[in-house]
Amino acid sequence: MRGGSRFKEIHMSIRPLHAHGFSGLAGTLALASLVCFGACTDGEKTDAVSAMQKADEPEPKADKKEGDKEKKEIPTSELPEPTAEELAAWNRKDPEGEKHLYKWDKKNSKKMHNYWKELRCLRDKMKSEGDKAVGVEPGSPESVQWDNFKRAFIPHVDGWQQRLFAAEGQEVLTKSKYISNIIEAHELVMNGYPSAYNDGDAKLIKRQDALWLVVENKVVDYSNKIGAPISFPDPESEKEMKKWEKFCDPVLKPPKRKK
Repeated sequence: MRGGSRFKEIHMSIRPLHAHGFSGLAGTLALASLVCFGACTDGEKTDAVSAMQKADEPEPKADKKEGDKEKKEIPTSELPEPTAEELAAWNRKDPEGEKHLYKWDKKNSKKMHNYWKELRCLRDKMKSEGDKAVGVEPGSPESVQWDNFKRAFIPHVDGWQQRLFAAEGQEVLTKSKYISNIIEAHELVMNGYPSAYNDGDAKLIKRQDALWLVVENKVVDYSNKIGAPISFPDPESEKEMKKWEKFCDPVLKPPKRKK
């Protein structure tokens, strides 16, 4: 056998070592070296560099098994843009249009006209008191009177709107076209006019008057359109103005608190 012959060769090589005086530990080490040399050179020759290169090579990827599940994408919050068909569905036109509003407003025109006239009373009172404060010195009796008036009157105007919504509820917001004009004019009385008179700016005051006129003309035109015209007192008629003052008097006073 090849192994036996190799052992014979090693054994024959050791004999000269004994002859030269190598014995004990030295002899054992020499024997181990020869055995290792013979065993290592007998197999596949692989040096350290080759072993390191083999370790650096990437491991081959395992073949995907049939039972493995496919990797799914993580869902996001981003939604696709709406299609043309979806947009068309949202833009559906009502064949009746604003006629639904016309029906409710015409039926309730007397009540809605009354709200507008009350708001006009509040606006006229704000203007009359503001005109007295234009050009007065800070700290003067007239200036103090204007400040005291605002502190009491502005909350009263705000309460007027709150009482309107409390009386009418959500219905007036969804069924009336008048209400948008009332809200716009109410903002002028609450903020537009007081700010203009505080600055004493004549141009700014005239601007508020122009904005009020635009809104009031919308109310008049809309009332005529639905067949429920609104009328205001003639400033030249003493009889009509007295009637108007009688109408405005309770509007300008804070409501009595319920016990």
